[in-house]
Amino acid sequence: MFKKNKFKMIFYTIITFGLIWIKWKKQLKHTKNTIYQSNNLPFDINLLKVALGEGNIEKVETKPSRITVFLKNAKIADLDKIRKLKGVTGIFAKSDSVSIILGEFSAITARLLEGK
Repeated sequence: MFKKNKFKMIFYTIITFGLIWIKWKKQLKHTKNTIYQSNNLPFDINLLKVALGEGNIEKVETKPSRITVFLKNAKIADLDKIRKLKGVTGIFAKSDSVSIILGEFSAITARLLEGK
């Protein structure tokens, strides 16, 4: 009976240290606080401009994962068309602005909306 318990203890110890080693190895590979930005849009920027309203854009602010577009008239913006664009994961609409969550596409979208 003693040999059986000793074998179990050794086996569980090896498994435990193996799992700890795997976890440490994954932590070493993982880089923290990294923000990825893509330079290619999954949709045509003109579709977004039309959905927001031609000439309706006043100012564009960029955050790491979203853009806030300040509009002259927010009622003109077609939120359903914006929501259906590939790459858009969410929308917040206010009385004077629309925040669009784009993730890694936020920087390039803001640049293209501003015309830079």
